[in-house]
Amino acid sequence: MANRLAFEKSLYLRQHADNPVNWFPFGKEAFEKAGKENKPLFISIGYSSCHWCHVMEEESFQDEEVARILNSRFVPVKVDREELPHVDRFYMEACRAMGGSCGWPLSVFATPEGEPFFIATYVPKERFKRLLLEVAELWEKKSDSVVKGAKEVVKRLASLLEGLEGELPGPSAAANCFKEIESRLDPVNGGYSPPPKFPLPHFNWFLLRYFSLGGSGRAFESAAFTLKAMRLGSVYDQIGGGFHRYSTDAAWFVPHFEKMLYDQAGLLVTYSEAYALSGYWLFKETVKELIYYLERELLLSNGLFASSQDADSPEGEGRYYAFTWGELKEALTPEELEFARQLYNLSPEGNWEEGLNLLYPAEEFEVKAEKLGLSLEDLLKKKALVDSKLLSLRGKKVPPATDEKALTDWNGYLLWGLAVASRFVEPAAKERAVALATSLLERSYRDGKLYHVLYGSEPAVEALLDDYAFLIRGLLELGSATLNDDFYSAAAELADIAVKAFYRGGRLYGSSDNTFNLADPFDGAYPSGVAVMVQNLLIMSELLGLNEFKKVAENVLRSYSEAVNRYPSGVVSLVEAVLMEGGELSVVESASQEALGKLLKEFRPYRFFRLNPEVEGVKVCERGVCREIK
Repeated sequence: MANRLAFEKSLYLRQHADNPVNWFPFGKEAFEKAGKENKPLFISIGYSSCHWCHVMEEESFQDEEVARILNSRFVPVKVDREELPHVDRFYMEACRAMGGSCGWPLSVFATPEGEPFFIATYVPKERFKRLLLEVAELWEKKSDSVVKGAKEVVKRLASLLEGLEGELPGPSAAANCFKEIESRLDPVNGGYSPPPKFPLPHFNWFLLRYFSLGGSGRAFESAAFTLKAMRLGSVYDQIGGGFHRYSTDAAWFVPHFEKMLYDQAGLLVTYSEAYALSGYWLFKETVKELIYYLERELLLSNGLFASSQDADSPEGEGRYYAFTWGELKEALTPEELEFARQLYNLSPEGNWEEGLNLLYPAEEFEVKAEKLGLSLEDLLKKKALVDSKLLSLRGKKVPPATDEKALTDWNGYLLWGLAVASRFVEPAAKERAVALATSLLERSYRDGKLYHVLYGSEPAVEALLDDYAFLIRGLLELGSATLNDDFYSAAAELADIAVKAFYRGGRLYGSSDNTFNLADPFDGAYPSGVAVMVQNLLIMSELLGLNEFKKVAENVLRSYSEAVNRYPSGVVSLVEAVLMEGGELSVVESASQEALGKLLKEFRPYRFFRLNPEVEGVKVCERGVCREIK
């Protein structure tokens, strides 16, 4: 018999609807039951494309004995971290504060009030059963001391929200940030940390922008090196397009196979700006392939884009993207097979596991062409033919599931990426970006209220800071790309709502919920919503003359000055805000769209464009001074 989750809209929650566990969705009913029966909450947090979430569900949550313990001694609660990111952030920060190993699935034991007292991640079934019994016994015998400890954890988290007034960070923050990032560079494989390696688009675009503003040439070289390495690794889907979530090894060879919308969005920005700076053809092709992948596989009927594709398929994790030698022989002619073997480092024994091959160029295609005695043009023609056959071969498999919930923040991030791509790489992306902005403003923003998630045509969950931050940034970038002030007006309207809802005491908070309102200034897999909002406010103060926004932005920067000064590479996006506040923002205006056309194609960080009928020629305003340029 299905449990309560059968009535939920979240795919992740519905994936647990047939568990024997008597799951509750996160909310009042679960908390009231826990309080009435004096039972601890077991809060399990994950998302639909998470491989280890699936493993724990199959091992433990489908097990009758585990379910018996959970149902009798706990109130079990399921949370989709993408649907309720503020809840996830609260418990993730609690995990870090308690010194635990943090990730998904996140397994939280909490008091009936939701205050956490023990947190783990994935736990194998037998160990999980022992853990459940130990925690239940601890609660039944020593609940007073457990509650006291949980309140200390919450108190510690609350201290993170206290304003720490400081001086505005200075320009040295950018140089310090570059030095920290460079010190983490893998000089052999690219990337900025030991495995697992994540794409971290904001690291790379910071390096590109830092170089463009007169910083070290090594900044560009490091970014370009990493972008090439990722694109030539199996972390990139060589025949279908799109980047997987991360690489499990140093050389970008074996990915963790889910594909997340936010990675594609950020990498659109990065590869577009890298192409604008370098003119390197592979960066351009990567942008075009990303857009094609997004439109082919993630575009929904409501005009927004799905949040993710699963790591798993019926054949197993990653099997959808891998081929046996027998499959390759069946799909390709002998000549094509030999070409594919050399191009993608394939083997009859398999280059991965269980006789499977991942497509792994590793070397630049120019180098491959020279080794094969081909021109680059001929190699790419052969590659296109082989790729089309391999894509047809893959099409016979059952694909990984797609989570079709549309998240406002991630779609806003994608809007940002599409707008930048339309300026520097693919003009046709402008039409897609306008359509996405229109859908977001019509479907996610209703009657003056923004929502976090859209299930089909139905909005759900009140918008969080990140939703406003990324949507506003997407609208600002699109306003610049299209020279349409309507997008700027929509951004300003949303920013006014966001400041009133989330700004108090010199800080921006993540939600309007007094408990689950942490706003993290540190970047993660994508930029911090706090930092993006600060950047937005600075942009609008310069672009639209909204000086009250600048005061808010400067107050928030002051409150995080210690983080900027002590951990610059952890708050890259705040460092970019420091650059903006320090004078690197510029606005270019003209009465003529044609006069701005060439400048729109030139990459200059933090430059925004606007039509102004009162301007003769072209006017550039920066550092408080306006001048005419030819």
